[in-house]
Amino acid sequence: MRLSKFLTIVVCLALSTESAQGFYVYDKSASLSSQTIYESQEWKNLLHYDGNKSVINSDSTFFLSPEGYNNPRAEYLATLKAMSDSDVQDDGHAICRYPARFEYILSKLKLSKNDFPKVKCKAYREYLEKVPFDKVAIVFAAENNISPSSMMGHTFLKISGKNSKGYKEHAFSYFAAVDKADSLQFYIDVMTVGIDGAYILLPYREKENDYLYGEKRSLWEFDLKMTPAEKQKLKQHLWELKGSNISYSLISHNCNTAVISILKVANPDFDIATIKPFITPVEYIQKLRFKQKIANAEIDPTDYIREKIRRYGIKNILEANKNTRIEISHHNTGKDFTKIKLSPVYQDIKDNNHGYFDEMESKIGEVSFGYSKDNKLFLDSINLLKMRSILDYDIQQDFSKHFKLSFENDLNKNNTSLKPTFEFGLGVAKYISNASFYLMPKVGWRYNHYNNFYITPEIGTIIHLTDKTKMLASYEYYFNSRGNNRGYNGKYNFYLGQELIENIDLYADYSYFQDANYKHDFTIGLSYRF
Repeated sequence: MRLSKFLTIVVCLALSTESAQGFYVYDKSASLSSQTIYESQEWKNLLHYDGNKSVINSDSTFFLSPEGYNNPRAEYLATLKAMSDSDVQDDGHAICRYPARFEYILSKLKLSKNDFPKVKCKAYREYLEKVPFDKVAIVFAAENNISPSSMMGHTFLKISGKNSKGYKEHAFSYFAAVDKADSLQFYIDVMTVGIDGAYILLPYREKENDYLYGEKRSLWEFDLKMTPAEKQKLKQHLWELKGSNISYSLISHNCNTAVISILKVANPDFDIATIKPFITPVEYIQKLRFKQKIANAEIDPTDYIREKIRRYGIKNILEANKNTRIEISHHNTGKDFTKIKLSPVYQDIKDNNHGYFDEMESKIGEVSFGYSKDNKLFLDSINLLKMRSILDYDIQQDFSKHFKLSFENDLNKNNTSLKPTFEFGLGVAKYISNASFYLMPKVGWRYNHYNNFYITPEIGTIIHLTDKTKMLASYEYYFNSRGNNRGYNGKYNFYLGQELIENIDLYADYSYFQDANYKHDFTIGLSYRF
């Protein structure tokens, strides 16, 4: 009896029993069902496991077993069975579809390819020839804040090398497969149920042109330190991902987690340990540098950034601030209270950020709590999504932007009474030396007992007094459709922040409110980035 038939019989028996001990036929079956195989980290990495389940969705065609997303044993047995199946021919066979899994099974079970059906994997062989893997790099498409969907940048793999037809470069990318990436429904779905996602392999030049000229986003390229064996394993695994419906989720499976789960197949050292539920692309690349997995870094800038570099010198994205911010502040108003604010991701415009030329703010899920002097804890605000960019119009020839979707208390409301607020703005800015001056007209909507649509022009300046000292000043006034339902109509604001030591800032903030019960708010606070 050929070993492939034996494998099929053993797998079928294993699938038909509820015993956790596995197989009960012949001595050979003990090694086939060994828990050290399907519970190994190497096998789980092939399935993109993070903890007890895969980051790939349960109904994806990536899995051979309906339980594969959370049961590595079930997927292992289903893979053994499919690879032993002599009825399926050539490109559709599991051996052709899952070459990395096949090599893993051969190695762990000490088997030969002759023990399995001989299939002609024509499509896979063409892929091996057309996509050389001499060098692998992570490419970071920088944020441009033209749209909120690009607010954290995008990472993908660049694969390059020589084949029989010369030097070739390819991009392997994971993305959300949607037409309207900036619709409100898009943000609701991407933060809750997820949306369709896909992996795509295409010539690098196409991807490069899309970002540099179509989306005006600079590309940072980071060469990875990988052995030939690691590159070969990665090459096999990328093939396994093609054609699978793999849901995109902002938190659980995005472009960055996709890159991480791919690279750790080649080497577990490309994985990172973090207590945070979300890690940004820049943060991941910074951690790779710390682990000495980056061999070289270079930038392919847009015309705008190229001019910035010419004027001010280069700024390295790896020097960007840490991406999570927590702060505590005391507010001296008519009703004094202490505030604690957590910004899980990503940037605060108040910080001195040494990795970027432009003034930008990008936040998701920022939560602010207040604690009043009568010992009452309350929820003050939730920023579901906030984005702001102040761009030099003379160089960029593009508008500065503001976008906010939040739930907020009225001014000086010392209990939880959050009201929905939506704002969108387009403005212009001018950079002069270390200062930027901007005008940002905004339109918005707020519900508090009634729908209130409003227009609010904002004028302001941002000045870097030193490399570690930053000042912001602004004024905005609200023209309401039905009247004031936020607690004020106009606001003067002055902010001064000083970086004490790396990642720790001390700041003072003063606001004067027009048409408010309590007009003055003086704040002193401390923030920490991690």
